[in-house]
Amino acid sequence: MATGNLLIYLSLLLAIVGIITSFLRLKTKEDKFLIYSRIVTIFLFTTVSIVLAYLYILFITADVSINYVWQYTSVTHPLHYKFAGVLAGMAGSLLFWIWAVITPWFYEELRTIKKPVNEDNRDWMRIVLFIVITILIFILILYDLFKPTAANLLILYPNGQSLNPLLQTELMVIHPFIVFLAYGILALPFSAALAYLITGHKEWISYSLKWSRIGWVLLTLGIGLGALWAYVVLGWGGYWAWDPVETSSLLPWIILTGFLHTQLMYKRKKDYSILAPVLGVFSFILIIFATFVTRAGGLWVSVHTFGQANVQIDPFQRFMSILGESKTVLIYMIFIIISLIITVFLIIYRYKKIKKSIKEQYFTVSELISDDILMLVSVFLFIIITIVTFLILTMGVNGLNPRDFDIKVGILSLIMSLVLIFCLLWKYTGRRWITIIGGLTFIASVLSFVLFPNNRIVALSFPILVVALVGAGYKVIRSFNIRQLRKSITIVSAQFIHLGVILILLGYVGSNFLLTENNITLSLEGTEEGINGYTFYVTDFGKVDGINYVEIDVDHRNYVYQTEYVDVKISKEGNIIGNERLIMIISTSLINGENKLLRNEIKVLGTLIEDIYLTYKQANKDNEGKIESVEIDVKILPLMNLLWGGMWLMIIGMVLRIASEKKMLKQIDIEKKIDEDEKKIKSEKYYENLLEEELKK
Repeated sequence: MATGNLLIYLSLLLAIVGIITSFLRLKTKEDKFLIYSRIVTIFLFTTVSIVLAYLYILFITADVSINYVWQYTSVTHPLHYKFAGVLAGMAGSLLFWIWAVITPWFYEELRTIKKPVNEDNRDWMRIVLFIVITILIFILILYDLFKPTAANLLILYPNGQSLNPLLQTELMVIHPFIVFLAYGILALPFSAALAYLITGHKEWISYSLKWSRIGWVLLTLGIGLGALWAYVVLGWGGYWAWDPVETSSLLPWIILTGFLHTQLMYKRKKDYSILAPVLGVFSFILIIFATFVTRAGGLWVSVHTFGQANVQIDPFQRFMSILGESKTVLIYMIFIIISLIITVFLIIYRYKKIKKSIKEQYFTVSELISDDILMLVSVFLFIIITIVTFLILTMGVNGLNPRDFDIKVGILSLIMSLVLIFCLLWKYTGRRWITIIGGLTFIASVLSFVLFPNNRIVALSFPILVVALVGAGYKVIRSFNIRQLRKSITIVSAQFIHLGVILILLGYVGSNFLLTENNITLSLEGTEEGINGYTFYVTDFGKVDGINYVEIDVDHRNYVYQTEYVDVKISKEGNIIGNERLIMIISTSLINGENKLLRNEIKVLGTLIEDIYLTYKQANKDNEGKIESVEIDVKILPLMNLLWGGMWLMIIGMVLRIASEKKMLKQIDIEKKIDEDEKKIKSEKYYENLLEEELKK
């Protein structure tokens, strides 16, 4: 057995021992079992880290005698693509996921080793995490990560099969890394939420809020980088197509955002004492579901999944067939079902415990506009958006219509934006004026919808989004106080996130519903074609043997390649604004002579208000067989800078929030310590004076 596989089995054994020692600690309250559990955590972290490091070394050295390495790299790949190959397949990404689960818990164990904590809560967190790790390691064993490469495959591809050319980009070096790091970190809020539902100890929030914020930042960044990769590499003509895998990755992000809001209310007022942890549990269940969608190749029609769906077969039959054929998919499904059942029982159990302490609250009509009510509406909108998105996804296994998402999810997002206007401004305007502003905004949207039938979605969206944008900007300005910089950053950071969301929605509406798309034919003699004030014409065309003008590493033993290129000049009002080279690489198999499109390199020319998106489609021949013209697909997408800017603003806002609150907590700890020391000094002086008086007597 390979060294790597032995270490994986050892990791499984350690995880099981961790479950046992944690249960014994929970039941007996003996410190020795706590020490054993912590030792197991240290050894498990070390073992998994060694396995992961070993896999990276195998990829860096291109040891193609290991089948997984052979599949996703080549001896000739540059170092960063070898690095990317580790997470290109199911087994490597799962190993990294396991490491991402154990690493933050290892940090927590070290951080709190001498601090007083509620051990019941931590024991249950430890148990849940060890169970999650055990399940993931068991799935990893089924993949047989370190099995040797078959001799016939080494003869066919002696240097390795190579990383998919579409994945040979810097974005794919970091995108999977960030996404699976987020998936691993979010296991901690999941375990903390379950621990609270079991024990009722309020300490869970100190673990959950911190790690869910970090996970949210990483997941936001991961989804954004994935969208950017689709935009500049895949050649879809867009960044988001509501593909099943894309959509399933968005589900945990939506519910996680709602979870963050409820945690803040729980921390401040102990509100959402059941809903907050339940959302934490569901955020991780939806991560498992997203993994299930990706791994259940053949169920959904998708470009991402590991397998193609046969739409001629009934979806339920496809589903049952996949469960029968793939043990890993079956385990993911069982994990989801068991987690749901346990969560339902724990909700009932916790509700019975706190039922007596729940007080009925009544509100007058004027009090309906308040932070508490607006937060409640926002949280339930997050839940409804998640449910609607999930239902569209599950009912569209034979193919999804992006417009279903745009309309249904879009309307809910606009309602959320309208609620956000109230949240941002009501304290500054008062309840009466914010009601008038909200009402007028709604009326303006309805009137626009009626008056502009040619583009109803834009007409409906823009009045609400523009007012929300103004409100978010106004809130940022009003929240900033240079004299209280640290406190201001904490408050402003949240408004940065809200402002980022509005910018993303504006960018999405503009780029999807105001875009212009034309398939133009340009003569090689220099014929011009105009679109939206831009002029396009060809300056050069050619065919070159091999791969040129793009840095990708492919198999040259079994294939030959040809690169077609066309140079396109773009001008506006007589001024040249770009000269782009579009390329298409065709591979020809030396085994069966099959021709295949290897990569279609698109170009994006960005301007301040819109992007010009160019894709080379094909070359046309005249009657004599000579190339006389080329076809190019041109898309003009407005407001793309708002979308990318909004994404970065959201991330910056959350990072500022984490950093500023951490500093504030440190300052509070320092002030508490000073107060305690002063009290101690005063107490000592008091007893000294008392003793002196008694001695005098």
